[in-house]
Amino acid sequence: MQVNFKHLRAFVTIANLGSFVEASKALHVTQAALSNAMRELESIVDLRLLDRTTRKVTLSAAGAQYIRYAEKVLLALQEAERCTRELRNHRAGVVRIATSRLVGWSLMAPVFAQFHRLHPDIRVLPVDALIQDIRATVETGQADMAISTFADSVKHDQIETTPLFKSRVHAVCHCEHPLAERRSVTWSDLEREPLIFVGSYPLLRLRLELGKPFEPANIYEVGDMTAALGMVAAGIGLSICPGLVRSATGVHQLRMIECESPSIVRQYNLFTNRMRTALPVADVLKNFLIDYFAKTGGLCVEDPSLGMVA
Repeated sequence: MQVNFKHLRAFVTIANLGSFVEASKALHVTQAALSNAMRELESIVDLRLLDRTTRKVTLSAAGAQYIRYAEKVLLALQEAERCTRELRNHRAGVVRIATSRLVGWSLMAPVFAQFHRLHPDIRVLPVDALIQDIRATVETGQADMAISTFADSVKHDQIETTPLFKSRVHAVCHCEHPLAERRSVTWSDLEREPLIFVGSYPLLRLRLELGKPFEPANIYEVGDMTAALGMVAAGIGLSICPGLVRSATGVHQLRMIECESPSIVRQYNLFTNRMRTALPVADVLKNFLIDYFAKTGGLCVEDPSLGMVA
């Protein structure tokens, strides 16, 4: 026989109350059942844990040391029970969500802040990934959900795709650049400018979206969007970004210009894994995001009438 919850609860309650009678009342069990539990415990550990007299019950020398660990075990079990109760009731837990740094920094920070105000005991843990790898984090279980524009023509039974919001592709330039005062630019205009991309993937994707050759005069590749915007601020070139980054461009006095001929609007989706059983709190965040972005009504998130992007 091994020590179990019944044994430890009986021992700690008797020790704290100093009486089998009071302990049996507190635990709503008979004194005989309580005495039997203590006999079993002392037999298992092969130590006398309680000193009994006709007037009171006290801890033995061994019991005084053992009770510290018994109380820790009971506390841990209580915490585990509380945790499972809160998880069942959708009140607490950690949800891992993968997205690009660009989306997380420019758009999602205030969204997560609002979610935290509504659900303070649910932690949202961002998972950083490259654009082309974001959805894979859901497939592998690295993230519970992901937000990305990436999609392909192959159907994935494992992945559930929920449309969230749209954002139009813009060119970003320094406020003193000759194009800064224009309301829109064409891709032919941009071919004559040095362009800064985060890695090689964005340019490849852009060519696919345009459906025609696109050969910028000069191309720079950097490690992340922060570096790209920094180079734009230094006057080295322009960058191509979704309109949702507008709030990030004000730091360096940059300008965003709509790209036309053709205009490119990207659909951002929420990816979840239907083959994995996620925590109940993941559904809380998923439903919150769907409801939050439903108010766009099909407009791009950077549309001034929505007030989502400063």
